[in-house]
Amino acid sequence: MKKFTLFFALACSLLLSGCATTFTSQVSVFHEWPGATQDKSYIFERAPGQENNPEHKLYEDLLRTRLQTLGFKEVATGTAPVLKVELQYASTLREIQASPLWQPGIYDPYWGLHFSRGIYRRHYLYYPGYWGWPGYPRGWTDISVRSTYLHQLQIRITELNGNKKLADIKASSEQFNPEISLYIPYLMDSALKDFPGKNGSTSNVELTIKD
Repeated sequence: MKKFTLFFALACSLLLSGCATTFTSQVSVFHEWPGATQDKSYIFERAPGQENNPEHKLYEDLLRTRLQTLGFKEVATGTAPVLKVELQYASTLREIQASPLWQPGIYDPYWGLHFSRGIYRRHYLYYPGYWGWPGYPRGWTDISVRSTYLHQLQIRITELNGNKKLADIKASSEQFNPEISLYIPYLMDSALKDFPGKNGSTSNVELTIKD
């Protein structure tokens, strides 16, 4: 048992060390980008609550830098840009149930994975079968619930005249840390990788995290 515990801890540490150097997200791309001749002058369009919001201003600065490398040019208010750029982001709390592989309860032929939620302990007993299913012994059980957060970012580019949507790109990543600000730069890089990308595609994008 001690050898198994040591092996399990070592395997987890190797997995964590590997995950620490990469960032993986899912990116969905829909666009009708006209091509290289497209005038890329733009302004930011802000939703209610984004004006005078320090957090949003920071994210806009990050996006502004990335758009500049792609040939976009932000113009001053009062001029006549061709495009408007919208930036949205959100985090959603999710829960996952983690159980040890040797937990007999999760193999219950009747209840399956829904045998227990949260922390559940019961002494060693023999449980009868259910309506013809065979019985079996159950030992101590320990089912824990861990929270994860789905961080999402959306970049929408629209023609100012005619309001034609040219690009709608969404990037999301599930993380244990609830703070979305840590992942915004990577979500932006994932969303704009190979811009405008393949229309109608959804793919996993992996980036290397620089120390």
